[in-house]
Amino acid sequence: MHIRESSYGYWSSTRSFVWVAAGATIGIGNFARLPYLMSEYGGLLFLGAYLVALLVVGLPLLAAEWMLGRWMRDGLIAGFRRLTREAGVHVAWTGIGWLALASAILILSYYSVIAGWSLAYALRATAMDFHTMSAETAGSVFLQLAQDPERSLSWHTIFMVIVCIVVAQGVRDGIERAAMRLVPAAFTVALLLCGYTLLKTDARGALALLLEPDMSRFGWRGALEALHQAFFTLGLGIGAMLGLGSYLPASAPIKRLALTVLLMDAVFSLVAGLAVFACIYSAGLKPEPGLALMFQVFPRSVPPTFAGTLLAVGLYLAMFLITLTSATALLEPVTRYLMDRMRLTRVFAAAGAALLIWYLGLGTLLSFSIIADVSVLGRNFFEWVQWLSASWFAPLGGLLVCVLVVSVLPRDLVRQLWGEPDRWLFPTWFGLLRYPARIGLILVLLYAAGLLGWLASLWGF
Repeated sequence: MHIRESSYGYWSSTRSFVWVAAGATIGIGNFARLPYLMSEYGGLLFLGAYLVALLVVGLPLLAAEWMLGRWMRDGLIAGFRRLTREAGVHVAWTGIGWLALASAILILSYYSVIAGWSLAYALRATAMDFHTMSAETAGSVFLQLAQDPERSLSWHTIFMVIVCIVVAQGVRDGIERAAMRLVPAAFTVALLLCGYTLLKTDARGALALLLEPDMSRFGWRGALEALHQAFFTLGLGIGAMLGLGSYLPASAPIKRLALTVLLMDAVFSLVAGLAVFACIYSAGLKPEPGLALMFQVFPRSVPPTFAGTLLAVGLYLAMFLITLTSATALLEPVTRYLMDRMRLTRVFAAAGAALLIWYLGLGTLLSFSIIADVSVLGRNFFEWVQWLSASWFAPLGGLLVCVLVVSVLPRDLVRQLWGEPDRWLFPTWFGLLRYPARIGLILVLLYAAGLLGWLASLWGF
């Protein structure tokens, strides 16, 4: 059972694949979530825990997903079905493919809405009126956009049409070409923004909060948040990396590629996050979690100058571009499934997948307006989709991949998945998947379920 040739083609080079994979891992959370978590959980201590989690949990699992995708050379469902058949394991393990496919659909459905808002804010930033807003006004401006179904629908539709067009062009002509242009552009904008805020604003408060270690704010919650962020930021468990891996040549140096992508993701998070937080603290504002940081707090921190206008426009455009590259990686496995299952051409499959996700995104869009008060167990539609996909489906999919590779598949097949010339690294990779990765993902699931918080309250933590 050797690695077979791909009937859908390959990436043009390992360098182009690195840009595609980096674009798939970097998303909206890189602008705000990592720096916010650093500010909440001990600064440099949290960053250290996050980097360790990336190396011992994220890196081996990222390599495993690429290896599985490279071996299967199919869509998620057909690929796992073939894997279970040839490995002689129960067909129920095909469920990993279904879970990953569902995760990709759910995540892209609300990513599309948020990406549309970022493009709308990039245009609004040209009016140079952000600095005059009070906290109430900034919140009102965002809610006017989010609660207006027609405006939000327009931006949501524009974004999904662009994503569909890119994916419909194919792997090389669409996804790869877009990533090769958009990801370097987003990196350049982030570097320029970071340089501007460090030189032109008083960034000492932001640097102190983000980089000074503070053990009193770290705690066990900080460790678990670092673990969850390391897993989720790499786009694991949601089918994107499995799909990208199916176009990798058998000779691709996966471990080196994975380390490169991991480093690019971490650097982008720090650079973009520092730019945002330096701007916020120099304006005397305090960060808030979630969407409020980027759409309510940051606009009020923009300096009332032409350079400040460029800063705001550049940041929201970078958000839009980087989310676009992530979206193409999420739409690809859904498109491949329709191509395999319904024998559609790539153009019709991409259009069908985009239409399905666009329709599901209406639920997120309306969760801020018409159905905002409709909730089940305290969550509305958007909150359920986000919670299920990020806190349950993705880590569960990652955990099942770990279990499949280390405990179910024959060891000879796993060595073929590895496919690397330096066999001496195989035991290290396998050991990281067996213990740190599996244990870490179990902890993430228990944390999402609230069990760890409940136990901590019983013990007085």
